[in-house]
Amino acid sequence: PPAELLAPIGLRDACRQAMADNEPARSSKLHEDVSSKLTRMGIAHANDLCVPRLGYHVDIAILPAAGTSGADDGAAPRQSARAASGENGDAPAELLDDDVATRAREAVRAATAKYVGIVIEVDGPTHYDDERRLRPASEMIRRHLALAGWGVLDVPYWEWDALKGPARKAYLANLLARAGLL
Repeated sequence: PPAELLAPIGLRDACRQAMADNEPARSSKLHEDVSSKLTRMGIAHANDLCVPRLGYHVDIAILPAAGTSGADDGAAPRQSARAASGENGDAPAELLDDDVATRAREAVRAATAKYVGIVIEVDGPTHYDDERRLRPASEMIRRHLALAGWGVLDVPYWEWDALKGPARKAYLANLLARAGLL
């Protein structure tokens, strides 16, 4: 963009820091439900992660494990972020013997080598218009995240609400697969 349309660097930095300092909204039941399923699938993730260079708070972030080849964007969970994994970041062993969960974990390993990390946005009705299209603000956040190297996946409320029990675990595994992460 032309220089006259850009805010001065100091103002841009102050705005970005104000966004990062803003507490994320309380997690919805929908968000907590998706996070819980990921945990049961053995997928370590962080909730309410702040992406510092962008200042956005994302619902769920799957970050590369230490020592893997994912890029480093400086993102770190806020102190208030809840780690959503079992003891020492591992899910209980009895939950890991499932083909769906194994496939999903393999997708995560491949994806975090390709992207900075994976963001799963779990969005309720306020993020969509009457025709179930993402509202412009939500769409913009996704574009910014993608441009910064993040893989962005969506869990729309109407799709999640239509599923029950094991179908939700399969939905998450298929979401990762459809995104080309398998």
